[in-house]
Parts: sequence; structure tokens; C-alpha cells
Amino acid sequence: MSFLRGILAGLAIGYLTAPRSGKETRDQLTKNVNDLQSQWEEGVSQVKSQIDRLAGNAETKVNQYADKAENKFDQYKNEAKSAYNQNQAKSAYNNTVDDAADATKSGINKAEDALKLN
Repeated sequence: MSFLRGILAGLAIGYLTAPRSGKETRDQLTKNVNDLQSQWEEGVSQVKSQIDRLAGNAETKVNQYADKAENKFDQYKNEAKSAYNQNQAKSAYNNTVDDAADATKSGINKAEDALKLN
């Protein structure tokens, strides 16, 4: 800020001591102030544009990482669900085999008992 103040002070002193009429000096000062204001506004606009661009890039990256994280979560969830379902299927299969074995053993015992009586 002090650099900008120095430039403005130098310009003001230069214009005030220049061999021009008061109206010409005021017109020149007004023109220069308007030019400085335009340059300032252009600079601010460029900074805002850069900030918006960077914010957009950051948002895109965040969304990409969020999507990757969500996909990984879904993958692990499905793997866990699959493992759980496989365990459930194994358990149901083992129960069915045990029931079939018990029924077979009971049938054999009944057949042996029937053969002993005759």
C-alpha cells in the first residue's frame, strides 16, 4: 500500500507543479485516477477469476476423491455381504447334510430292527 501511495503522491506533485492551467491539471488528474481505478478493477476481476477457477478445480478433485472413496466402500461392503452369504450358505448346506445323515442313520436303524424281528 505504501508503494501505491508513493506513486499517487508523486503523480499529484508532478501534476500540481506542471505548467498547465488548473482545468487541464484537474482533467489530467481525473483521467489518471480513472485509469488507476480501471486497472485496479481489472486486477481484482482477474484475481476473482483465478479464485473461481481454483475453487472449481478443488471442487472437481474433492468430488473425484469422494467418488473413489464411495466406490471402495461399496466394494468392501459387497465383499463382506458376499462372505456373509457364503457362510450362511455353507451353514445351511451343512445343516441339510447333517439332517440327511441323521435321517439315513435312523432309516438304517429301523431297517436293522425290522430284520432282527424276522
